[in-house]
Amino acid sequence: MKRNLYYWIGLLAILFTVSCEDLDETYDEFAGDGRIRYLGKCSDVEVQPGWQRVRVSWKNNIDVAVKYTKITWKAESDDEPFVQLVERPEVVGGMDLMDTIYLENLQDAVYTITVSNISADSTESLVETQYARPYTENHEDLNSFTRGIINFYRLDGDKMAVLLDEDNENLKEMTLTYWGSDNQLHEWDIKEHMTDSVPVMPGMEDMLGYSMRRAMQLLPDENGISIDFAKPLVIKRIGNLPECIDEITFKDDTLSLDEQILSVTFTRWLEKEYGPDWRSKDVLNKIETVEFDYDMSTMQDLFYLPNLKKVILGKNRFMWEGHTDENLSTTDDYNSLMTLQFLKDTRDGFTVERYNAQYFHEVCEAEMVAGMSYLEVLQMGEEIDYGLLEDKSDNLSLMPVIMPLDASDWEVTCSDTTYNGNKRYGAGLLLDDDPTTYFEPGQDLAATVYEVNIDMKEAQTLHGFKVSQPKREPANEDDLAVELGYLLGSLQIEVSEDGYVWLPATYEEGGTTIGDALGEITFIKVPEEYQSRQVRYIRLTMVSRNTGALNGGVPTFSLRLGDFVPY
Repeated sequence: MKRNLYYWIGLLAILFTVSCEDLDETYDEFAGDGRIRYLGKCSDVEVQPGWQRVRVSWKNNIDVAVKYTKITWKAESDDEPFVQLVERPEVVGGMDLMDTIYLENLQDAVYTITVSNISADSTESLVETQYARPYTENHEDLNSFTRGIINFYRLDGDKMAVLLDEDNENLKEMTLTYWGSDNQLHEWDIKEHMTDSVPVMPGMEDMLGYSMRRAMQLLPDENGISIDFAKPLVIKRIGNLPECIDEITFKDDTLSLDEQILSVTFTRWLEKEYGPDWRSKDVLNKIETVEFDYDMSTMQDLFYLPNLKKVILGKNRFMWEGHTDENLSTTDDYNSLMTLQFLKDTRDGFTVERYNAQYFHEVCEAEMVAGMSYLEVLQMGEEIDYGLLEDKSDNLSLMPVIMPLDASDWEVTCSDTTYNGNKRYGAGLLLDDDPTTYFEPGQDLAATVYEVNIDMKEAQTLHGFKVSQPKREPANEDDLAVELGYLLGSLQIEVSEDGYVWLPATYEEGGTTIGDALGEITFIKVPEEYQSRQVRYIRLTMVSRNTGALNGGVPTFSLRLGDFVPY
């Protein structure tokens, strides 16, 4: 047994020796007289874009055979790459092996950048490849850099209202230059004023520990000086872009007096009042009185109305007594209040009426002013006048007097035929001019579109519609929330001569906004140019709302509408 073990050990030793000899022969066959020795390559290669340049960083290799580091860069439009050799310093113990160079005077292009090591005999190491695009005037990221002034508006008396962006760490310098009525060039520090605040009580800021950012300001802020708008208004900017290693001096930005940026809600209001072709009617220059009744993202678009004399808020929301604080209309309180104040300051005879405290009821959350509205804070901070708004509580006496059409023989059907006619909760109850009875389809497990068709039996002229929400008296706050959940905020109204071809009854395609407080009445006018149409059919389209949930949490949907009375 022992003899057999020695035999196998000897055999394995012979085979190992033969295999090693074969391996050496393989090296000789493919490597010539000696084995290949590779030159140590660079590591941690990084390229970072700057202004018309790129920074290239790498970690040197400790290989003593390295003589140079070779950097190449080439844009797609270049025929040959540019080459730079950087002499590698002698490596000593403990030294920082990182090295950096800058590739200057680059164009707007994506560059292919390579980094490799070169020995004295021109042997090249493995190549590291990176890509970078330097920042130039043509780089799209420059367009994302703020100009500091979000919106600006020329006002009477050669004043200008500006809405300022927020300050951030990338802004280094930002100024507005303009020529004044004194024929002098004035410079206004935008960055400095970005952090201005409105003290709640002047002189007591430290004690209260609360202030509001003064985002909207009126220029010039020097007494007796106005702006010469015949000369350019120029913004100068210096700052950083997040991925750029250099501080950038941006191209001067000249403000154009033709710039006009309208909010979506104001554009919709214009379309509702004056039609989709309102621009061709030059309405902005003709409007003297504005009536806002529903949510507006902001009121600063009023600056675009050069002849505006009066703003009326909430006049056409006819709300049931005791329910005037339900679903109040909203806006950006600060911007809108400052807009109204600046208009009052620069325009003789400008007035604002507000009904039932619509708008400007948002409450501050800061501890020292908790429970106060932004209106009150701005008044205490002496930013707006206490008499800016003329508050009125009763507008029911202003409700239009209408002559409803005789609907006694009309036929009313619903897309859910269960609710045809005048049965309980049926669609026919919409015509009875009694908001204590109302249309209410049953509960569904998903949002449902309901169509109600009204056949007036003969072609008639329509001047408008009186729409009423149901009159129901909730027992408590919880019941009130449930009741309000059923109420529609809009509905689509279409008319037809033959029941096949349908046209919008108003300028608003899609949905027409209606007041959504309990018992609230909304009057929807048919535009004069549409009143010449003789129509027989009216179609209402409504979408049910989430009104509750089953015991298992599955949502339920329904809706309620009190009256829809054509006149």
